[in-house]
Amino acid sequence: MVPVREIGVAVCGAAALLALVGFSSGASAHKESEAVTMLGAPLTLVQSTAALSPPTLRFHRDGRLHAAWIEKNGVQGEVKTAAIPTDHSAITQVPVNPPGAGPEAVHQSPGFAIGGDGEQFVTWSSANKTPGALFASDLRLARLDAGGMPVQPPVQVNDDGLAISHTFEHVIAGNNGEVFVAWLDGRNKDRSGASILFMCSRDHGATVGKNLVLDGMACPCCRPMLAQAPDGSLWAVWRKTFEGNVRDIVIAHSTDQGRTFSTPTVVSRDGWVFDACPHRGPSIAFDGLGRLYIGWYTEGKDEQPRLFISTSDDQGATFSAPVALHTATTSLPDNLHMAVHPDGRVVAVWEEVTGVRKRVVMRVSDDRGQTFGPMQTLSRGSKAEHPTVAIYDSGTVALGWTEHAFPHNRIIVQQGQLSRVVTP
Repeated sequence: MVPVREIGVAVCGAAALLALVGFSSGASAHKESEAVTMLGAPLTLVQSTAALSPPTLRFHRDGRLHAAWIEKNGVQGEVKTAAIPTDHSAITQVPVNPPGAGPEAVHQSPGFAIGGDGEQFVTWSSANKTPGALFASDLRLARLDAGGMPVQPPVQVNDDGLAISHTFEHVIAGNNGEVFVAWLDGRNKDRSGASILFMCSRDHGATVGKNLVLDGMACPCCRPMLAQAPDGSLWAVWRKTFEGNVRDIVIAHSTDQGRTFSTPTVVSRDGWVFDACPHRGPSIAFDGLGRLYIGWYTEGKDEQPRLFISTSDDQGATFSAPVALHTATTSLPDNLHMAVHPDGRVVAVWEEVTGVRKRVVMRVSDDRGQTFGPMQTLSRGSKAEHPTVAIYDSGTVALGWTEHAFPHNRIIVQQGQLSRVVTP
């Protein structure tokens, strides 16, 4: 494997775009670290003329990499999973949803989690066909065995029975057979268009628990995320709609395994005013010492696109000054995703956009999010988007994204190794 370094591009965008991106980061100045990642050859996991969702990547505790995605060739989509051997051989795609219960949309990846015993949990939204209902959907949860095969019909997560929207979900697996799901819901909304709901299954996804409202003023298409801290506490992060259409990131936590949650608190008062949904949710992760990491997109008060990561060592009471990830002056940043190794190494991936190109890039921190190394370009085509990332305890990192080159759509997966030990 060879280290991938930043590759310069000749930008052919319009002068207006160049003027737009010529701004300072707006965050505190940080020295750039030297962290890089050793990358192997990319794998084309799927190539099809059908529409493809972004992938979700997860590691089994034994180090095996698994992927989940949606393919749509017709009216209804199909959720699929696959185990990816290190030598990229014998990849078998496994259909997850039963006939008639598949997703209709491919704009987001399916929720995907792997428990400590290897069980897999997959979520997606399927259309609710009640006459007259607009954008109505029901949220499904499927349980798969350690080999990736379904063990029971999917259960419905939302417990209301209403023909409204239940979508943009995130799922994680607990340490004792719990399955935690957070999503955007049409219930209990307070002027914003959506609420944040939460559910816990305490029997490995066989049944679902009572739905709990976390917030009635959520941004209606910014996907929330969940994470579990080393002390077992459960954390949720989402974009909240404040008065005046201010859309900033908030967090809440539970110390009783999801039975109750704290009042949401603001991560950073960016003051971004936007009168529609930006469709850009946050990222959340913990390292092994309990440091909390939050990543997000904002345009702030000056309407300049930025990607930030901030950390907290006091359980979200205070956060560090945000570190700006995208410092290029010839492109715009978008769609940030982040993963954190237990020792505090951080991998951030996002889209770099010009007037004619989208490419997937990455930066790595080896000092627990204080500084980040040089930008590394991952994708090769002219239209790559929706990156995702996962890290295994050994330091293996998995990266995924979609590429489009007419008439084909592709899901690309690339694995590598974090190359440095975290700075104390």
